[in-house]
Amino acid sequence: MSIGAEDLGGALLWVAIGLGVLLGIAALAVWAARRRGSTTIVLDATAAVARVWIAFVGLAAVFVMWRWLGGGTTWIPELPVTMAWPTALPCEQPVPPESVGTTLECASVQVVDATIANLPVATRAVLALGDLLSLALAAMPAVAVAVICHQALKGLPFGRAAGRMLMLTAVVVLVAGMGTELATSIGRSLAAGAVLPGPESGADVTTTGIFRLTVPLWPIGAALALAALGTVFRHGAVLQRETEGLV
Repeated sequence: MSIGAEDLGGALLWVAIGLGVLLGIAALAVWAARRRGSTTIVLDATAAVARVWIAFVGLAAVFVMWRWLGGGTTWIPELPVTMAWPTALPCEQPVPPESVGTTLECASVQVVDATIANLPVATRAVLALGDLLSLALAAMPAVAVAVICHQALKGLPFGRAAGRMLMLTAVVVLVAGMGTELATSIGRSLAAGAVLPGPESGADVTTTGIFRLTVPLWPIGAALALAALGTVFRHGAVLQRETEGLV
């Protein structure tokens, strides 16, 4: 989630409002559970927040499909470009001259936010894939939490469904976590190439001439942790069945 405002106080206020909405949903779920006389208030509230989060992600997915596949004009952030800084800076000097106070010594422009009309369908599809993978990455933990809470409320905290869901979440986090940045990087480079000349043209603003791809490594660690947790749940399911057989 990205929030922008003209001043820091305004930006922090919007962050507080967003967090307040989530806390309000959780408080409402706790109140409803207490009114029903539930003895599993924490599980009920957590499951309710997870379901609301999944619903929000579903609405976001509809917006993403409309945005990228609806045609017309599209705003694309961080389009990779190459362009000269508007003022002369001593970037090429081995030793910058003595400066008094805070001074900008060197700078370059590597990305811009651009609005593009009639972007090729293939490029739109790649960018849409990046956004959808990002939403899948955001939704899967909530889905896993909802399933685990549901199993726990049924009296099966280590049921097979919980272990399988954790394993599925591990796979989705690995694929979507790495695929989001990869698809987005490729899509932005393709979009830049569709509307800007190459660096050999000598124009003021050109493409970089290379594909700068970002492949994060954190999804590997997160997937391993989730897979280990899924294995623990599966082992717990075996122990639970053995214990029930002894009773």
